[in-house]
Amino acid sequence: MAVAANFDCPERDKFQHCFTKLRCFVYTEDNSVKTDLNLLLDQVNSLEYSTVLVTPQQGSEVLIRLCCQIPYHQERLVVKTCQAANLWMKKQRISLSDECVMQMCDYLVLVIQRCQTWAVPEILRTLASLFYENTDKLQQYHERLLGRHGILTQLINSDITDPETLKEAVVCLQCLTLRPSTSEYLSAVHMDVCYDVFCMLLHRMPSVNIDLLLQCKILTYCLRGIQNLIRVTKEVPAGRLGVLLAAVRAYMFYGVGGQAVEIPESLYPSPLTKIEPPRAGKPSTQQATAQTSGQKKSKRKPKKQDKKGAKQNKKQDDLDGDLDPNEPSAGGDTVSQGNDISLEFDFDPMASYVAWSKVSSSDSEWSDTEGGQGSRARSNSTKVRQCALSTFYWIAKFTEKKVLFGYWWSFLPDSQMATSSAGAQSLLNIVLKDTSPKCRMGALAAISVLIDNTKLMLSAAEDSDDTKTATFIPFSIVLGTTIREVHRCLFLALAAENFPITLTQLLKCFGTVIANVPYHRMRPGLLGKIVKHIRHFVNHRDPNVRVACLTCLGSIANIRPPLMEVCHIVQSVKPSFAGLPLAELDKSVNSSEAGEISDLASGFSNSLTVSSLENGGAKTNEYSGETTPKHDTAYSSGTATPAFSEQVLQMFSKDISWIVRLCVKNILPQGGQEALEEYHTEPLPVRLESLQVLSNLTKGYFPVIRNCVPLLQELTLQCFCDSDPVVKLHTAKLLDELSQVLQQAVSTVESGIPPTPDVITKDKVLDFWLALLNGPIQEVLQARGHDAVKAVACDCLANLGDLIFKSLPLDKRLLCVTVALGLAGDEDRLIRAAAIRTLGIFVLYKTLREDVSFVVDCAAAILGAIDDANMFVKVKAAWSLANLGDAIASNREDGDSEFMEDFSDVVLLNIITTATRLSQESDKIKPNAVRTLGNILRCLSNRQLGKEAFVQAVNSAVASLMKCASSGAMKVRWNACYAISNMYKNEDLNQGQTTWNRDVLDVLCSVITDCKNFKVRINAAIGLSAPELRAQYGNQACYCRVWEGVIVAFGTAENIAEFIDFKYRDNLVEQLCMTTFHLLSLVTVDDLGSLYPLIDQHREHLTACLNKYCTHIHKQPNIMSRLEGAATHLAALWPQLNSNEQSLCLRQLMDMCNEVTKDKESVPMSRQKLAFKQIYD
Repeated sequence: MAVAANFDCPERDKFQHCFTKLRCFVYTEDNSVKTDLNLLLDQVNSLEYSTVLVTPQQGSEVLIRLCCQIPYHQERLVVKTCQAANLWMKKQRISLSDECVMQMCDYLVLVIQRCQTWAVPEILRTLASLFYENTDKLQQYHERLLGRHGILTQLINSDITDPETLKEAVVCLQCLTLRPSTSEYLSAVHMDVCYDVFCMLLHRMPSVNIDLLLQCKILTYCLRGIQNLIRVTKEVPAGRLGVLLAAVRAYMFYGVGGQAVEIPESLYPSPLTKIEPPRAGKPSTQQATAQTSGQKKSKRKPKKQDKKGAKQNKKQDDLDGDLDPNEPSAGGDTVSQGNDISLEFDFDPMASYVAWSKVSSSDSEWSDTEGGQGSRARSNSTKVRQCALSTFYWIAKFTEKKVLFGYWWSFLPDSQMATSSAGAQSLLNIVLKDTSPKCRMGALAAISVLIDNTKLMLSAAEDSDDTKTATFIPFSIVLGTTIREVHRCLFLALAAENFPITLTQLLKCFGTVIANVPYHRMRPGLLGKIVKHIRHFVNHRDPNVRVACLTCLGSIANIRPPLMEVCHIVQSVKPSFAGLPLAELDKSVNSSEAGEISDLASGFSNSLTVSSLENGGAKTNEYSGETTPKHDTAYSSGTATPAFSEQVLQMFSKDISWIVRLCVKNILPQGGQEALEEYHTEPLPVRLESLQVLSNLTKGYFPVIRNCVPLLQELTLQCFCDSDPVVKLHTAKLLDELSQVLQQAVSTVESGIPPTPDVITKDKVLDFWLALLNGPIQEVLQARGHDAVKAVACDCLANLGDLIFKSLPLDKRLLCVTVALGLAGDEDRLIRAAAIRTLGIFVLYKTLREDVSFVVDCAAAILGAIDDANMFVKVKAAWSLANLGDAIASNREDGDSEFMEDFSDVVLLNIITTATRLSQESDKIKPNAVRTLGNILRCLSNRQLGKEAFVQAVNSAVASLMKCASSGAMKVRWNACYAISNMYKNEDLNQGQTTWNRDVLDVLCSVITDCKNFKVRINAAIGLSAPELRAQYGNQACYCRVWEGVIVAFGTAENIAEFIDFKYRDNLVEQLCMTTFHLLSLVTVDDLGSLYPLIDQHREHLTACLNKYCTHIHKQPNIMSRLEGAATHLAALWPQLNSNEQSLCLRQLMDMCNEVTKDKESVPMSRQKLAFKQIYD
């Protein structure tokens, strides 16, 4: 790249002299004029461009002038003009004007159709420079270049095109696929042409007899072009996926083993690995030449003065020429012709690529000796493999996971035999055997993107030895063996890898695998082996490696469901450190062995060899992770969802976890114990990842580390005093998780479960919160700036819990409430949302919801946030408004008449009207809006219903509920039906006398019979059984309509449209039975005559449905009492009968009840089977 020129630069004067002549030059056919122009261009091309000589304006002006003056048939002058343009764009890094780009393109496209073949490569090289990121500006030339008879397509498809011209044509095509600065790009037709050309070349190149270096460059440009197309469009053509994958897989192994490249026509989805035997035959000519050159080089004795150069070339070959990610790669695609003018661009075309996918295109570092040529051949082969891996990475990234899943076994082996076979072509072979660190990184990145977000598909995996001798191996077993083989190969790679960058990528790959593999369905030991291997790198000198190790530990702590194997990993048996202060804990950590985690502390062996990995890592009398230590009655198998036993938990929670100690050491400054010793702080990424690990441990395995609460408390207090706001933010997130599990622990203890010795009591949690509220969290919440930290800290306040809040001193309670109310009006949206959410939780606390002043202030803050411009704040406000309605309804249910009298009718009316308006907005807000309406309608009294404003508000609210219940998103309909059931619990509404009652019942009947979602039907059935009085159903026609809807719903309950609804069918039938018994208990004598035709027609069907449920399901013990209550009520109606129809109807109803009762008594009640539920304490 050129640097700024000095004022006395002679080259600058020479260029200015040439520039003055060229801008005024007039071309004629006179020989002297041609000679002068030749000399001028030679002088321009011979200048030293290491300093800035040319400005964009000068370059554009001269090039436009030359394009207008030089005729098409003067190839020599055209070529020299192209060389000057390349020099200026390459070494001077000038950006030509749009006018110059358009005029030169038009000129060169016409010239290339008329010139001789020797001039074509240089013209194509210049066109490639012009095409670079200018695709959107050159759309008028796309058809002339890429059409059926386009220049580039004809040059590439022609059999007589020389290799150099072919290479430059491919470079032009690749530059056309680069991402432009605007949204304009190639049309779909032209993109198809590019795909066709690139795929054709990739499949044809192995059979073309051209120079190996040219072949490598053509392959590299083709693979880059495919990458460009995928990255811009963010999709892979479905019809070409198999063809692309076939070529890419073959070139992942280009130049390895000296074998000829064999590319199948296409790859097809297959559930099994296809092991292709090695083909007998000689290697390709080019590869054989490169191999021979390499062998000759190794036999030749180097000269003494060349030792250093040979050593550098050897190191360069091992590192693939560009291992350091911070070292800038070559500025584009370098091609040479004539005066060694190469193609370079204004900035690195690979700048947006990840470090491992950047390839250097410069050949200047290789000598022209025979040994240098061999090294260059091997380096170019490595670049092809690197580009192939990068291409596969982008294909996998933008292909739908379920589509790509079918091709897994073309890239991942399903057994050890598939990995070790001679013809195996898998990504794991590259990880284990490729000599280039960048290729290994590319393979690891490809494995990561292949496995990422496949947790749902991998959930079917099963690891078992039961089917090894079976004729048929289930797919789940194949999937399980593939997962185990991936682990085995990654273990081998981890033991052999020496390059820190590749090691970091390998550990990141482990993190992705851990996050997606269902370890609860695998045999135990895999996680233990992972920790055994990565623990050797937790003190690695490279902080990136340490961060990757912590990421793996965080992924292990984030595994769901919780596993006993992880419990053993987190807390192994070791000397007690419990009760030590933080400083003493640091000393104990620093005094441990060099690996930072002693064998006793981690439970793992120090020995780590490749041979032990190949043997599974198991050793005699040594815990290797292959089997989980057995303690008491805890399950040690990973083949089924494990449960924690309290005895094991008590033993584990006696000491501080080694992972917690490691994270604390990473987070807090170390040293300073002597007078002159300075404190040492780990790099920020290490500290943040350590905080994340602690958050994951707290969330998933708190019972194992619950004795660390004092340590975590002191850690959070110190980290909140840190000067870095990012550390404060992650500390607040850790506090959020910790406060949530502490609240759950207190709720568990207060619920009546017998306490255990190490259980977290309310007093301990109260002391924890007092320390926080007296500490820096108060400053964090009230200080200016650091909005994200303040928002998360406000979320932490919401985790106090009612039991702890009411135990706080008055000043602390006032502090929490005042801070939450004050932050509700903050300028930052995250803080506003967090404060509104906190108020929505506070208002449910019994100590606060009975305080009229607080509830009114809370309502004002929430209603003020409802109209916020930010949707996130608005959603939180709608949720808090629904909680406010819950609090008001709870006060009404508790008989707190004083609260209801003191609460402002204006505020109540405002809540109803606001919720009614919100019920017409987006689906994110509607569920909470209708929930609010149901709660408020439930607690209205006769005093309020006597006002006209409330009557109108109630009518509008009921209309909104009916609309939401009858159509829309299922979550909205579910909540609307539930809100209607809440409304019917308020007898003061006098529903039977209203004009909307019949419409509401019709909507509920329609939902229980027609809605395809069974959860919505269940809540509609609850709504139909909500009225406690017969009068709430209205007249006899409405009452009969409800009966008809329930009878029809019994029949439609068997029609399951989606399998997901199958598990809700029994719940629906149960609720319909409850609704039927409820209707029976409310029937009157006057209803019997109207019900008779309906009951007489459907009696057998209704009796069969009730018998089927009550005699075989046995889900609710209270059904018997409901049934007996209905029978007693019916029996009491006999003396009041007035007609024969009433007698017949009543007899049928009583017979139905008797039959159900008899059938129920004849079948013994079996104990209810509950779904497995994990508990910690």
